[in-house]
Amino acid sequence: MAFFLILSTGLYLAFVLYFITGLFRHDYQTVTPSTELTFVSVVIAARNEEKNLPNLIHDLVNQEYPMNQLEIIFVNDRSTDATESILMEAASNYSFIKHLSIQEKSSNMTPKKNALTLGIESAIGEIIISTDADCRVPKYWVSSMAYSVVQNKGITIGYSSVKGESFFDQYQQIDFLGIISANAGAAGWGSFWSGTGQNLAYKKSDFESIGGFGPVKNKTSGDDMYLVQAISNHKSGSINIDPNSFVYSHPVETFIQFMNQRIRWSSNSRDSIDRQPLFFLFILSAFFTNALILVSIILGISGWGFPFIMKFIFEGSVIYFGGRLFETTFNPFAYCIWAIAQPFYIPAVGIMGIFNKYSWKP
Repeated sequence: MAFFLILSTGLYLAFVLYFITGLFRHDYQTVTPSTELTFVSVVIAARNEEKNLPNLIHDLVNQEYPMNQLEIIFVNDRSTDATESILMEAASNYSFIKHLSIQEKSSNMTPKKNALTLGIESAIGEIIISTDADCRVPKYWVSSMAYSVVQNKGITIGYSSVKGESFFDQYQQIDFLGIISANAGAAGWGSFWSGTGQNLAYKKSDFESIGGFGPVKNKTSGDDMYLVQAISNHKSGSINIDPNSFVYSHPVETFIQFMNQRIRWSSNSRDSIDRQPLFFLFILSAFFTNALILVSIILGISGWGFPFIMKFIFEGSVIYFGGRLFETTFNPFAYCIWAIAQPFYIPAVGIMGIFNKYSWKP
């Protein structure tokens, strides 16, 4: 037991050190003047988002980007609330806002991928930028994300954070920051493992060149991870660290919702074994390190203290430097609780993710 704990912990900490050093390899983009602006299509799938859409629409119509070079495409995916009427009103008020309506569930593709595919297929922009309907975006968001795609000629992974006041909200912020910081650290070394659908940008031609969502059309979620891995393998990738590109969303309200969300994310990891084997190896090292610490605690086996302390320090460094990179502060006490919970949380989420023990919008 002790040997395997040392082995898995050593591998895991090597990955974490890889992330820490990678976080220092990101630079701000030098903005160069251009006489031509690329036409951009913002594509957003929405299902029962009546509470969030007014705020997002407000943010989008106030973008600092020429409106004759911008279109906003909302895809209403079988909503049963006021989503349709909100989008119809927005489209009537603003000529650059369009909306599509899906009435029946597709038999060929899972719902969100189908909604995004319809939006992208109807887009006339060279660049596609996506976010979720429950997000808020700053006024230079389109400009920053589009510029990054043009400059880097690949998929751009934008930063997204969770905002809230309660301790549970702050816990979620740390968990999300840890995930995004680890991805940014790997990206610093040229490995693009994942991203968030809350903030992605890429060329429509690159989406088409990977076959769209066709290769993963039956997967319930994971559209963001697939796009990042497939397009970066085909072309290249970049992390946008410009604060003008940062978006934020609201945290989930209950612990059950939080676990369901994380299990859903975890379920997508096993599909990375072919596209990003290094990422898959990292996931395995994290699972076994936390699982072995947990088993040692339950069985009363000594020797788990030092691996846990080292893990606490290294993971804290990733979150601290990631927070510095993305200008995000966090509650140190919430981090301590988060770190203590990891040996219990990671194995549980990992096992339930393997068996797809989560629910999603039908």
